[in-house]
Amino acid sequence: MKSMLFSLILMLCSGAVSAAEAVASVILSFGENVAVAADGSERVLKRHSDIYANDLLKTGPGGRLQLRFSDNSRLALKAATEFRIAEYQFEQKKPEEGKALFQLLKGGMRTISGQIGKPNKDNYRLETTVATIGIRGTHYGVEYTDKGIYCETVEGAIQVTNDHQTILVSAGEGAWWGTNGDVRKGNATGQTGDYILRKKVHSDALTSNEQNEESEEDNKLTGTIPATDPELEGDYSDDGRSGQPELPDPTGNSSRAPDGALVAVAFTRDDKAKGYLSGNGSVVAGSASAIAIDNSAGGLVTGISYKDNKPNTTLHACSPCIFTGGDDTGFVSGSGTATLGGAEISWGRWNAGFELKENNTVQTLAGGFHYMYSDSLTTQAQLDALTTARSGSYLYTFTNGSTSLTAPQIETGASGSLVGYGSGAVAPGRVYGGTYVLVNWDSLEIEQVSIKADVNDGTGIRSFNLTEAVDKQGASVKTSLNDVLQGGELTLAGSCSGGQCTVAGNDTTMSGQMTFDLVGSRADGAISSYGASGSSPVNQDITVVGTVLLDSSGPAP
Repeated sequence: MKSMLFSLILMLCSGAVSAAEAVASVILSFGENVAVAADGSERVLKRHSDIYANDLLKTGPGGRLQLRFSDNSRLALKAATEFRIAEYQFEQKKPEEGKALFQLLKGGMRTISGQIGKPNKDNYRLETTVATIGIRGTHYGVEYTDKGIYCETVEGAIQVTNDHQTILVSAGEGAWWGTNGDVRKGNATGQTGDYILRKKVHSDALTSNEQNEESEEDNKLTGTIPATDPELEGDYSDDGRSGQPELPDPTGNSSRAPDGALVAVAFTRDDKAKGYLSGNGSVVAGSASAIAIDNSAGGLVTGISYKDNKPNTTLHACSPCIFTGGDDTGFVSGSGTATLGGAEISWGRWNAGFELKENNTVQTLAGGFHYMYSDSLTTQAQLDALTTARSGSYLYTFTNGSTSLTAPQIETGASGSLVGYGSGAVAPGRVYGGTYVLVNWDSLEIEQVSIKADVNDGTGIRSFNLTEAVDKQGASVKTSLNDVLQGGELTLAGSCSGGQCTVAGNDTTMSGQMTFDLVGSRADGAISSYGASGSSPVNQDITVVGTVLLDSSGPAP
């Protein structure tokens, strides 16, 4: 019903910190990798992070990094590498004017050239401390050695030059160029990547020739980057199914949730470059994901593993991701269980003793790690029956006094309460107040969303008012129910007023997202996680996150 997804929202992964136009995007990032801007500021690099001209890219001791440039070239950097984009300019309408000057300062790399350099080979250059490399329509690799550099060519040819001589290294050839000027050519060894001289054979048919070509080019580079995370490899301890994510099990009491089980998560991340940002999403247990449940503590989630089966071609933001709960489930607060339409649901918030890794890098979180879990999602057959039986709009609501939630939490760690459906003021242009989702079973659209929360930040009550996104004319944007149930999310927009959100009468604008997954034989409820971020009028980071179980309240009045 829902695709396997751990969506740590893309805003956490883009790293866009400049008004300048990005020249490349990160395809894959494993380990401690950063970009150092011209002003000396650092950005942690993750999947979908933007890369800019003049960036110095650094990979950690166990790091791997792969980029796609705007001219459709590809670059893979090995561990402990430093690579500078000294100059880059490219316009799709004027490819003949494109220029690229790169500098490999240490480590190793492989690349597949793009449009820059095709019309004019002199417009592309890679500089090393030993020699300069030009291309002839090329797939090649370069690596520093104890005595100089080694370069090899898979397709096309490269021209390697210093002050005294120039040599041509053709496909299948390698060259060792010493710091003393000695040059030796021979057969390529493949040491810049284990791909060498092996043609990629596709076993998966993609939907278009363009997608197939792009996937082919990306996969030629994967020799430098592990196809899977070693921490996610291995067998399940309880059923021995190899090739799937290994369960985090710090307690020794955990078992694997059945395939199809879902956990919605929410948290606030303390990003070194961008400050506090909300994050939320959902994970479905299956071939690419695993959920660990503590057997002795009322269904507490103690671990989640997610890896992307096709990391070069999908848009999932985090691959791999690992959440590991602590060895003491006493750190979980606000936990509870409920039965709804035959579905068993549990929830809680880890406040300490847990760890979240994204792309092998431990993330710094502010506050706790919220989750809501069920192994009884509404099946597709049950949904098909409901679409025939139901007509009109139905409400899914949170009621004041319900304990089926993890309390909304802000970036300071303070938590508050959700405002129940029908409570509080009704915003102009809306019919209902409080927290609810409105689903139209005729059009199979989510028509309205409302999350209202109050949290005391120490200076006053922050009131969060989040709804579905609106278009330029102010009309609500309706979202396909099927798209959301199959892995999509609802876009949230709104404001925060009061407390530190309001300065000199000006409130904080908020944006974020919400998951919505139906549970019970008759879609009797919905598991939801939500998160939103904003910057106050005095540039203070504002976030709110949480999870909630919404009950079906029948046809909308």
